[in-house]
Formats: sequence, C-alpha cells, structure tokens
Amino acid sequence: MRPALSPTEIKKTRGVIFWVSLLFFMGVAFGYFVLTPFMVNFYFTYKLSDLIEIKPTFSDYLENLIYTTVGIGILFQLPLLVMVLTRIGLLTANFLRKYRRHAIVVILILAAIITPTTDPFSLGIVTIPLYILYEAGIIIATRIGKEKEKQQKEWS
Repeated sequence: MRPALSPTEIKKTRGVIFWVSLLFFMGVAFGYFVLTPFMVNFYFTYKLSDLIEIKPTFSDYLENLIYTTVGIGILFQLPLLVMVLTRIGLLTANFLRKYRRHAIVVILILAAIITPTTDPFSLGIVTIPLYILYEAGIIIATRIGKEKEKQQKEWS
C-alpha cells in the first residue's frame, strides 16, 4: 500500500502499526498475566454445593483464555478508536468529558462480558485499565482538537 500513499499520508500513518500492535499485545499480556490467574483460581475453587462437582477441562481453560486475552487486546485499542473518530470529526474531547458517566457504565458492561468469572474483583481488574484508556482517549482527542484549531487558524 505504501506506493499508493502520498508523502503526507505516509507521515501520518507511520506509527499506526506500532501503536495498534503495542496496545493489542499490552492487552493480551494484561489478560494473560493478570486476569487469567484469577480466572483459573475462580474455576478451581467455585462450588455450587457439595453435591455438585465441577471439573473444568483443558479445552474449557483454553477457550476462556483465548476469549479473555483476545477480548482484552481488542478493548485496549480504545485510544486508537478515539483518535480515528476524532480525526474524522465524529468525536470531540468535550463530548467524551460530557458523557464520562455513560462511558463508565459501558466499560463496566464490556468488562462483564469479557471476564468469564462473576466475581467483582476480576471485573474491577478489567474496568480500571479500560477507564484509564478512556481517559487517555480524552487526552488524545484534546490534542487532536488543538491541532485542528491551529490548522483552521492557519487557513484563515
């Protein structure tokens, strides 16, 4: 694709692959090293009653591991999504600040979907980094908004 891009497009997209990969692998590492131990502990200590014995299999573990790590890796792309939507003009930093409370609810719902366990501790473990990434998205949107204002002043 590089030959088809103009020099300004090449300059603007230079770091995209790096940031997409970095954020995804940070999310996967977070899911594997932080969330998975809690998930495994939950599965092996969970009891409905003494009459019911739960025996998780390796395929259960692997399925939940893949689901959790890939899901967290995708959710860690939130700052890049905010960047793209801000550059397009669909989002602003003021909009993100105004609907921060709504975003917290959406983040909690996404964290509940991603975490296979039902304990509030693992929900909190996923929610906190996602909220930090949301705040990083606000910072990114603010910077992009300032760049756009500067460009508009130069054009005027």
